[in-house]
Amino acid sequence: MLKIAVCDDNENFLEVLKRITLENALHYFKKVSVQDFTDGQSLLNHHKQTHFDIIFLDIDMPEFTGFDVAQALRKQRKDCYIIFVTNHNEFVYGSMEFQPFYFICKSNILSLKTDISNVLNKLSIHFRQHKKLIISDEEHGRICVQYRDILYIESDNHHVKYCVIDEHEISTFVKVRAVIGELEKELSDFNFSRVHKKYLVNLSHIFNLDMKKDEVIFKQGFRLPMSRKYKHMVDDDFSKYLRETI
Repeated sequence: MLKIAVCDDNENFLEVLKRITLENALHYFKKVSVQDFTDGQSLLNHHKQTHFDIIFLDIDMPEFTGFDVAQALRKQRKDCYIIFVTNHNEFVYGSMEFQPFYFICKSNILSLKTDISNVLNKLSIHFRQHKKLIISDEEHGRICVQYRDILYIESDNHHVKYCVIDEHEISTFVKVRAVIGELEKELSDFNFSRVHKKYLVNLSHIFNLDMKKDEVIFKQGFRLPMSRKYKHMVDDDFSKYLRETI
């Protein structure tokens, strides 16, 4: 169950915010609950008992501002995603110390719907990349990784090799018995794209596509071949990924 909180001292706007958030969240997540609060202290008290995954937070509230709430949230737990909602664009820079995931202007209801849909889509992608899986081979035993840790997967006869990167940018290859074609279907929802009969790449690690040399350029500086059979599909996948994450 994904738990979302919305907080705004304007009760009319809060009702609209809650409705739009719930309607859009159900497009991207299977099970969702949305709870509303008219003041920051009530939100914080509830957050201590029931941890919220996502919090839409008004900045300009009396007595206990959105920044005060965000500061307290970061002291309680750092693994919640804060989206500031306000009419005051000048607050954007001041909000950065609280590490917000996004910043939404609430002056226009039509754009509010689009902005909330966009941010929830970005969060769904973010959550998928942080999901964990366990892979193992004889050399390394069982290791737990997140999808974001996988740079690419290489086909090797009846096996595949996962190229996994750690926090020090050091790559490890884990060889498991699998078919790359089956993994292509399984991992399509996790932003992996088939670039070659031998390679399946994580689009979050791609810097660019070299369409002249038929190569995929990774942010880490190396390249992999991209076959003509897949290049246009990869280009479409990468363009879609950039639109949804930028």
